[in-house]
Formats: sequence, structure tokens, C-alpha cells
Amino acid sequence: MWPPLPPDVYLRRPARNPPYPLAAPGSLVLRKARQALFFGIQGLGLRPGDEVLLPAYHHGSEVEAFRTTGISCRFYDVGPTLRPDPAAVEALVGPHTRALYLIHYLGFPQDAPGWLRWCRERALLLIEDVAQAWLGSVGGGPLGSFGDMAIFSFYKSVGVPEGGALRSSRSVEVAVHGRPGGTVRVLRQLASRHQAWLTSRSSLAASLRAGSTRRWRSSAWTYRLGKVHAAPSRSIPFLLPRLLEPDPAERRRGNYRVLLGELAGQVPAPLAALPDGASPYFFPVQTTDKPGLIALLDECGIDAVDFWGLAHPSLPTAGFPTTSRLRASIVGVPVHQELRGRDLERIIAAVRRWGGRPRARQPRPGTALTGP
Repeated sequence: MWPPLPPDVYLRRPARNPPYPLAAPGSLVLRKARQALFFGIQGLGLRPGDEVLLPAYHHGSEVEAFRTTGISCRFYDVGPTLRPDPAAVEALVGPHTRALYLIHYLGFPQDAPGWLRWCRERALLLIEDVAQAWLGSVGGGPLGSFGDMAIFSFYKSVGVPEGGALRSSRSVEVAVHGRPGGTVRVLRQLASRHQAWLTSRSSLAASLRAGSTRRWRSSAWTYRLGKVHAAPSRSIPFLLPRLLEPDPAERRRGNYRVLLGELAGQVPAPLAALPDGASPYFFPVQTTDKPGLIALLDECGIDAVDFWGLAHPSLPTAGFPTTSRLRASIVGVPVHQELRGRDLERIIAAVRRWGGRPRARQPRPGTALTGP
């Protein structure tokens, strides 16, 4: 699902101009984005009893970070457009509201400049979640450069074993400890990323690995913060600059366009047109039977993600039917920069095969997504 790590990366020259936020003032490289959020919340001066407006369509680790630091979450529904409804968000603003949390879903840019103006008019902070959208941009500026704080996740965009970043307009004290890098965990992660590259190019290697890996699935433990004080691996600053040329975002956009040209009818309407500045996280396929589609893709040797099938338990799901339908319908397939033409053809063939299958039951009325 995530980009594998090419074996020649250690021989490559580092990029001369690292992209945002690697060289930005107030930027810190950490192990994960959720760790960055945990520390960044405290750096913004948010206190127990404050409220943040957060989308009901979320991973869950964001909610956990706020709740762990004593911040209350008021949820808003992004609706079928995957964009916040200004009227609905406005109705949630109360005397204790301090911030708006904005997620750039699947690498598609939200109107961060517009929402920054909205926040300024109400004396609120803007927090950008760029975990799925690193290297994306909007309005001529990189995603994550507009808010008072932003979090990033590198390993979703390039083949590093881990890595996230925090960019804040305010001073942040980050307490990490432990031995960075060189651990058995990181070595295993590096080996796994290299192995993924090899198995994608060798049928023999793929057959030997078949059945030895676990597919990613939504489960309750995925939103836990984990070891927030763990130091990041030393491999991150070495590998990152060597994985940025050619531009991963441009290659992702190219792959997305190829898949979209053949599978547009199976993509949620808001994601069926690729905007300028997007850095696609994966290619979203909409279905009324997620387990069935994932099983078929498994059979075809295509990694897939059951995207955000579970919400954080604090979300009153009954009040957000559109979000519930999104959670029940989207499966992600790879679109990363290491894919070759033959890989894209295999994805297209598998998804078409699924689209041509007879259905035992018809989707309920109202389950289809509509555009803006």
C-alpha cells in the first residue's frame, strides 16, 4: 500500500532543496504524525476544557490526542463533498471553542487559505492535518504552511520506515527519549520496505512471501497514540532527501490519472477529478461490499486498505450518516510512485473484474456519493 524502498537509495544523491516543512522554521521531525499532534496541541497553549472542531470523518488518533490532553472535540460532518460545510461548522462555535481541525483527505487539498481567514475572523486557531497529503499544495503554497500548526507523515508518501513532522507558529517543547535508530524495530521496517520492492518486481520473491504478511485492517487499536516520547529513527534524515527526485507527488498524480481514466465510475464523485496541487495517498474505490473487494484484491496480489472503517468510540455515529456511509464504502488501492505500467494494468483489471461481478443485493437508496 505504501511505497516500497528501492535498494539503490543508499547510492542516490540527496535533493538540493528539501520540500516543506523539512527546512521550515519551527519544524521538528518526529516518529509519527500523532506524536507531533500530541506535542503540538500543548505548544499552541490549548488547555483542558477547551474545544476543537474536528471532522466526524477521522482516523481516531487525532481524537485520542485531544482527549489525552484534556481537549473536548465537537464533531462536524464533511458531507458528500468531503469539505466542511461553513454553516454547520459555524453552528458549532461556542464560548470554549479554540481551534478548527482541517484534514486534507487522501492528498486532496482543502481550502486552507479560506479556512484560515474564517478562523482569524473568529479568533480561532487553524490546525492542518497533512498526514495523507505531504508534498501537496493549494493557492501556490504548500499544504501545512497556512495553519497555526500542521502535522505531516512521511512514510505514507515515500519509502521511509517511519517519520512525521510538526510545524508550529509557536515554540513547542518536545520530550523524546530512547535510542534513536539502529533498533531491531527500525531494521525490520527497513527490511520490510526493501522486501516489498523486491516482491513487486519478482514473481519468485512474491510467491515465497505469499501468506507471510498481514493485511492492514481497521481495528480499535489503530487510533492509540502509542509511545509518544519515542525518538525518531536516524534513518529518516538520511533517506528522506534521497527519495524526493523525481517528484513523488507528480508521479502519484500521473498514476492516479491513469487509474481514473479507466475506473472513474467506481470512484466517489468528490475524488473523481484530480485538482492542481494534489498528492494522492491512494486510489479510492467505492463499493457496497468492502470485505469482498479486499478479498478479491488479496487474491490478485494487490495490497488494499480498508479506509477508516472504524470511528473513534467517542463519536456519536448515529448523528453522522454520511460519514458512516463513507466508512462503509471506500477501499484504497496503491497509487504510489514506485508502481510501473504493468502494476497499474493489474490494478485496473482486478477492479474491473470486481465491477463486473453480479450483486446479491442492491445498494440502499442514498448511499451514493454526490459531487459538490
